[in-house]
Amino acid sequence: MQPITKNEMKVFPPYKEDIVTKDNWFTSQKNLQRYCHSGDLSPSRIIWRGNQNPTQLSYTKDQLNLEKIKDKNAESVLSYLERTNTDAFLVMYQGKVMYENYFNGYKSYQPHAMNSATKSFVGLIVNLLADEGLLDINKKSSFYIPELDGTGLGDGTVQQLLDMQVPVKYLEADTPLGIGRGTPIFMATGSIPKPDNYDGPENLYDFMTSSKKDKIPGTAFYYENGQTEALGWIVKRLTGKNLAELIQEIIWSKLGTEENALMQLDLIGTDIASGGMRATLRDLARFGEMMLNDGYYNGQQIIPGHIIREIKKGGNRKYLAESNHSHLSGFSYHNQWWVSHDQFGGYSARGKFDQQIYIAPKADTVILKLSSYQSPISEKANAFQAIIDYLVKQ
Repeated sequence: MQPITKNEMKVFPPYKEDIVTKDNWFTSQKNLQRYCHSGDLSPSRIIWRGNQNPTQLSYTKDQLNLEKIKDKNAESVLSYLERTNTDAFLVMYQGKVMYENYFNGYKSYQPHAMNSATKSFVGLIVNLLADEGLLDINKKSSFYIPELDGTGLGDGTVQQLLDMQVPVKYLEADTPLGIGRGTPIFMATGSIPKPDNYDGPENLYDFMTSSKKDKIPGTAFYYENGQTEALGWIVKRLTGKNLAELIQEIIWSKLGTEENALMQLDLIGTDIASGGMRATLRDLARFGEMMLNDGYYNGQQIIPGHIIREIKKGGNRKYLAESNHSHLSGFSYHNQWWVSHDQFGGYSARGKFDQQIYIAPKADTVILKLSSYQSPISEKANAFQAIIDYLVKQ
């Protein structure tokens, strides 16, 4: 038996200041870290891994030395990981794991909060249903969800929702945390407490139907959560299945994953399409490899290749450059994926607190970063480019 040192022991019951609640999870780096590591604050639904054996990841004998690899600003990759409060990091090159490590007490088997990286899974589900003829991406969302007729979200087409081109506005509300545009979604999902005078949406459906038109759909990039929630509502209405079940059937159970993933639920049991998924680093590496190989993994074509090739084309770069995401210079957004238009053909799933699944097809590389980084802006990672530059020169 491995000895347990005093520093590893926890106090039971925990001290009051060590208890993370919906009132304080965003108030300190320590509490945010615990929130990202654990899904205990909210109910969740299992995304079952299936009953097959896990696919085996292949590892190189010598792992990358990230202290020696430096970006264009002379910052080492390891320093970057520490500065951005990384919980887990993995690099795959030519199908082999070149680096895998865990920080801040995060365990390899723990599902980590993915936040908005969940959106990219939703985009795949929507495009697959369209590919099967179950929906027309050029029809307005209100065609499939009549309850959205007359709302801001109902005025956009499915494709415009996929590309975040349905500018909407919501009720303004003061909150103790003050996080995120369209803050009422955090109260509608039960993620943060409601102020005493709150009279807004009590669940995700209320949140979506409260949306108001801000600009003409298709004329601007406006990244926000309601558009993905509308997509989630559409696929559930068409299939009669919840989102966790769809991700399980279409993607997760086919990858040969090691662990179940999880989907956070709102107060009435609705999957949070815009940011509710949790998964482990290694399983997301399997997903990344599937995307890198145009949908083929574990001996099968999981997602049709043309769906992924369409993602890689990207969207309207001018719209994004004119938005409040202009710090992502050169990027576009298409089908719920961020496309960087870099020399590696890169595209990524990205989430709040710096979750990143970056796929670089032209460099045969997948890089994953799970974090609990409080910075309001997820950086354009020069470190990722430094890693790829190093790999392709070897």
